Amino acid sequence: MRLGKRKYLAALTVVLLLFFSGCQNSQPAAQANASVESSGQSGDIVAWGEVKYNDGYQISIDFPARVENIAVKEGDTVKLGSALITLSTDDYQKNLKKLQMQSDSAKASTNNVDQAALKADITVLKNQIAYKTEELRNGRKPELQLLRNSLSLAQKEEKQAQDDLNKYQKLLSDGVISQSDYSKYSDILDQKAKVVKDAKDSITKTKRTLQEELDNLNTQLKSKEVQLSQQESSANAAQIDLDLMSAKTKKPYLSGNNIISNLNSGIVEEINVVRGTVISGQTAQKVINLIDASSVYVSAEVPEEFIGQISADSKVYVVPTSNKNIKIPGHIIQISNQAVEKDGDRIIKVQVKTDEKSDFIKPGLTSDVHFSRESSANGMKGKTN
Repeated sequence: MRLGKRKYLAALTVVLLLFFSGCQNSQPAAQANASVESSGQSGDIVAWGEVKYNDGYQISIDFPARVENIAVKEGDTVKLGSALITLSTDDYQKNLKKLQMQSDSAKASTNNVDQAALKADITVLKNQIAYKTEELRNGRKPELQLLRNSLSLAQKEEKQAQDDLNKYQKLLSDGVISQSDYSKYSDILDQKAKVVKDAKDSITKTKRTLQEELDNLNTQLKSKEVQLSQQESSANAAQIDLDLMSAKTKKPYLSGNNIISNLNSGIVEEINVVRGTVISGQTAQKVINLIDASSVYVSAEVPEEFIGQISADSKVYVVPTSNKNIKIPGHIIQISNQAVEKDGDRIIKVQVKTDEKSDFIKPGLTSDVHFSRESSANGMKGKTN
């Protein structure tokens, strides 16, 4: 009996231990739900929130430089014009000087005597081409005019020889003249026909020669124009390269050799270089990231069953996790139109902007966000997007 009683007591002890262990394991989940519900139906809705930001700026350098000094650390607060990083720009200045010399040289080349001579040659060639084109089109070339006159005369003589031969053909038929006499006039016609043919051939040859001269002049003109264009393009390209390189340092976050904050109020989020880092300039290299402190807000996670009791006009205050003794007033800037799942529950994210600056509202910190309750009907009005 005693042995059986001992076994019973041991079994009962195990059951009780398992029971209490299960109760302890389920306690955090109950507490998590109570963070919103514990205040009761007449109290505020309390949601967990995380401090985030909307606007971040990545500063990159795309010219040759070396990091000389880093004046800030990640998490530091900076103001407009605050020096962040000091650069050595000796290599950049050398490149800039080299490009300036190339640009000056190219400009000088476009303005020198060779440039003027090229332009003069182009003008002369264009005039010659226009003149010879007119000669070819209208036959105003003296040589062509002489040949055309000779052709006209030869054609008249050929016609006269043909008429004579026709007459002598009749005389030959009538037996008035002999065949040998007739052949003389036939030979004369052949001679006149040859003169006509030679004149036509000469005209064709002269025109071909004139066309070849025109082709040659056009080739020379194109060559001169290409030379001129290349010189001008070289000057323009050199100036463009110079302008592009000069523009690389004309940025709102650069002042002399210093990278500065271009934000009225910023937070150093990430530094991507160390002292001595060499920036090649071949591609843009990330140097430092800043957070715009004016864009910082609290993202509160409101369970879906409570979102109907919150509107854009709901009164809000924030209690930072890092200091439960303060209440920071704020206002809603956005109620999301989309629910998301988190830890098996549906939540709606509500963005809250604090009305006062606080050292306890920093990106990454957490807080409790208290919303005044409204009726479900009023809560769905005035939602922001």
